Amino acid sequence: MKHPDWPAFIAAIIANPDEDTPRLVAADFLEENGESDRAAFIRIQCEIALLEASGLSKSLEMDELRKKERAILHPLSVHWQLWAAEECPELVRVAPPTKTSSPLDRIHVEGADRLAWRRGFVEAVRCFAGDWLRCGVAVRKRQPVQDVTLTDCNMTDRDMWYAGLAAVSGLRNVFLNGTNPVLAAWLAEWLPGTNVKFVRLSNPDNLPAPPAE
Repeated sequence: MKHPDWPAFIAAIIANPDEDTPRLVAADFLEENGESDRAAFIRIQCEIALLEASGLSKSLEMDELRKKERAILHPLSVHWQLWAAEECPELVRVAPPTKTSSPLDRIHVEGADRLAWRRGFVEAVRCFAGDWLRCGVAVRKRQPVQDVTLTDCNMTDRDMWYAGLAAVSGLRNVFLNGTNPVLAAWLAEWLPGTNVKFVRLSNPDNLPAPPAE
């Protein structure tokens, strides 16, 4: 969303990540400005979260909402992937067409699967540690990210961690892969209130972003 008023809606969501009202207000704004699909997605995921919180995860209403959510987030659906590229261009990009591309070829978006959406916005991210330390602050100004899984941490030296602390400060969970528990313990000292955990992922490139709690 590139409307000049959109940053104010995002700021309200980031300032109140547990509240649905700012998200639903943003959905109304999106619909009024021609983005009805995105607005519907936000409302669907907010309804899903509300049913989960109410202990109604196993209900006909939830089944219908999940069906709509799956249709929107289907791997062959391009809408959510373009949303991802717009909101997190540092991590997700639209691949340029090749010389042999046909106008009928589907748009190819790289990296969208590294984002996890909850209540209509990106809540979890999985990416290389170095990438997040470089661009995490910018991403968090546009999306209410609370959980990150960082891979290939052994490729990032302590100086880069120092320089990038702002990218991980204030997050709910930081999962570290490709390093040792010593880094997790060291980082936890710098991030009070954040759950910092060393994890072993057998194939991190094929794993989804961490689920919201």
